[in-house]
Amino acid sequence: MDREYLKRVLTYVIVSAVAIGIMIYVGYHMVRGFTSEVEAEPTYLDTFDEVASFEAYILRREHVVRAGADGIVNYLVRDGEKVAIGDSLADICRSGSTTVRERISEIDETIKELEKIDSGAAHSSTSDAVNIEAGIREILYSLSGSVSDNDIGAAISEAGRMKAELNRHAIVTGKLEGFSDRIEELREERRALSAKLTDVAKTVMSDESAYFYYDVDGYESAFSFDDIDALTLDEIYAMTEAQPTSPGSDAIGKLVTDYMWYIAVPTDRASTVYFTEGEQYDVNFGSADTKLPMTLRSVKAETSDAGRAALIFECSVLPDDFEFTRMQPVSVTVRSYTGYRVPLSAVRVVNYGGEDVTGVYILYGSVVYFRRVEIVLSQDGYALCDSEAGVPEAGDDYDPFEGQDTRPPPETSAADSVPYLSLYDMVITSARGLYDGKIVAG
Repeated sequence: MDREYLKRVLTYVIVSAVAIGIMIYVGYHMVRGFTSEVEAEPTYLDTFDEVASFEAYILRREHVVRAGADGIVNYLVRDGEKVAIGDSLADICRSGSTTVRERISEIDETIKELEKIDSGAAHSSTSDAVNIEAGIREILYSLSGSVSDNDIGAAISEAGRMKAELNRHAIVTGKLEGFSDRIEELREERRALSAKLTDVAKTVMSDESAYFYYDVDGYESAFSFDDIDALTLDEIYAMTEAQPTSPGSDAIGKLVTDYMWYIAVPTDRASTVYFTEGEQYDVNFGSADTKLPMTLRSVKAETSDAGRAALIFECSVLPDDFEFTRMQPVSVTVRSYTGYRVPLSAVRVVNYGGEDVTGVYILYGSVVYFRRVEIVLSQDGYALCDSEAGVPEAGDDYDPFEGQDTRPPPETSAADSVPYLSLYDMVITSARGLYDGKIVAG
């Protein structure tokens, strides 16, 4: 066979193969210029809260209850229980030991915790397990931070919450049937221990219809008041600077004589513009992780803009196991906004006719479009966008029967011609190199 012929054939095959490879390479990258894989999520309505954070001081009408005799205290009512005039609060016993009293206190606390878990589980369903698991992860993260910061008090509190949530999860998922048997065992042990506290020197009686609490923090006198509305700004600030005083060894608890309680929130006059007397606000107590509806009873402020001020909130709700620590961090929901929620990572600024326009790219079929947004509030990695933006306001020339605005359209710029985001638009969340009209593969 002619060697030159074979050489020409081989050269032709090699050149053809290289040409085909180049065509495939160029074609692939040309297609990639018009198509790309994207991820998108639908636009939904959501509500974001705007909050203001303060330090709050709890005020209640209260007075200390004293034993009136020496001995071991054997409480006859539960901590925080409502009592009537003449009810027996505690026996003061000459015989017994502080060890027995301490064990009874431990039992009371354990029973309270188990009853709270059972109650919470009774109002939960199997579908709530996911939310409980999310809460456990948050507590674990917070616990890790407290340990890193050497905040032992916070760590102990979070560990207690973790134990309660794990038990609630076990009940909700059917791994535990509840703690009713254990609670009854503890009550039986308590009865046996109480029988060891004998030779009653005195039985302390309630002199008012009130709520009886075991804890006395030494601030009862400093935070006392006769008329909540008569409290002056100076008196409120004096309360915040007060130091606790020793209640005395004979103090066995206190009576809170009014179901209505208050918080005083020191602030500055400029911050009071966000609040209106008589309005109700959601107040979240950080130390107790509890949100309560509270009414703003009064605003007290000095005349200068930079002057001192105080907000007085009132509440008639007494939650079980609420921690009435005298000073607590709180966050108050100032107002709520409803709009379209979109990921902040999806927000872009695009120039139209020399004007920057904030918006997002959406996917309609396989085509990319740009949509304007007006961001109202941002939090937790999301932007809340005005859902009314772009909706024409009805004027004198608006015909509700025709369902259209008959006014002549105003002059618009290139930026004004960009449509606004709408409900259920598919917002693109994970793609680059986007532009109006680009064809993509979903």
